[in-house]
Amino acid sequence: MRPNFICMVASLLGNAVFATRLYAASYAGFVTSLSLTKTNGSYELSTLSKATDCGSSPSWLMVDSENSILYCLDEGITTPNGSVTTFKTNQNGTLTAIQRLKTLSGPVMSAMYSAPQVSTRQFLAVAHYSASAVTTYSVDPTQGIFNHSQTFVYEMTGPGPVPSRQDAPHPHGVIVDPTGRFVLVPDLGADLVRIFEVNQLTGHLEQVEPLVVTQGSGPRHGVFWTPKAAKNAKSTPTDVYFYLIQELSNSLSGFRVTYSEDGISFAKVFEGSTYGNEASPTGSKAAEISISPENNHVVVSNRLDSTFGPNSDSFAVFSCADSSGKFFKDVSFLGFHRAYGSSPRHFNINGDLDMVAVALEKSQKVAVTRWNKHTGGPGILLAEKQIDGDIPAVVWDL
Repeated sequence: MRPNFICMVASLLGNAVFATRLYAASYAGFVTSLSLTKTNGSYELSTLSKATDCGSSPSWLMVDSENSILYCLDEGITTPNGSVTTFKTNQNGTLTAIQRLKTLSGPVMSAMYSAPQVSTRQFLAVAHYSASAVTTYSVDPTQGIFNHSQTFVYEMTGPGPVPSRQDAPHPHGVIVDPTGRFVLVPDLGADLVRIFEVNQLTGHLEQVEPLVVTQGSGPRHGVFWTPKAAKNAKSTPTDVYFYLIQELSNSLSGFRVTYSEDGISFAKVFEGSTYGNEASPTGSKAAEISISPENNHVVVSNRLDSTFGPNSDSFAVFSCADSSGKFFKDVSFLGFHRAYGSSPRHFNINGDLDMVAVALEKSQKVAVTRWNKHTGGPGILLAEKQIDGDIPAVVWDL
């Protein structure tokens, strides 16, 4: 953790001051650096700087704090192409552009992976929603310099069960499995989770048999669960589960993951609504998913449901393990938590600070809440900040 991430200094009056930093993407064309401070018990979010070098529609952010690099995807909503941009993160909160590379249109999520035999490089996989594609890039992580490596473009013979959203393949997420051997890409349009095996010698992705999910469900994002003891293990963990959030059906699916010499396989162990036993509100859409820092809850954000009143949406929390972090199959819906705004498209849990940063897309603001480790969900509101444009993503500078 970098020294400037969490700092405690004494003010002239002797009061303790806390400060840390976040970055928010805005469809107005900005990447905003935010400072979260606490003075005399009160928190405040303030703007440090705005960068416009990512493009017209910044959609996704990743921070490499060790190398002081920020990765930004530009969805290119109003342009023929998207882009990937790297920034140097500076101590004063400003961002210095390093490289911008044009991509196919619609990049909406990315993840970094590695290959053991390519020790000096890492690799970036990107899901392109509107281009029906997945692209990869070879990255120098210390410099933030990268080159295009692969492109996979997909087609469908006809529309899916929800033609307005499933007119074509729409890759929406990128997830690296706990072993680092596989990259998963949920495809909202095709009702598949596309699976790639990482070539350990080159870092190239090689397509394998996809995971087929319920027709019309619209898989969006996913996350892996492993026991706490296996988090830093180098060998293949024996207890691995994959949780998939599905936007069109507002559902959560859980799968037991099995590894073999032939690859990876999935057996469904859970299927449930992100609204428990209640019907999904008209127009609502599940968005983001995460495992709690305590490793015993699955947290999902629901957009446009007004569960807590007009323009006040929700988080849904599910149990997935006992208090010791041991998995149990009886996954269950525990209840709702307030999102403090409309359309929580993305959220980022900071377990070190016991806080959650929420990108409230339609409210055009970032909210920071306390993390409630007992209930496994967001707690009281600590601070919020209006930002120009819809806000699709926010990340801590960890």
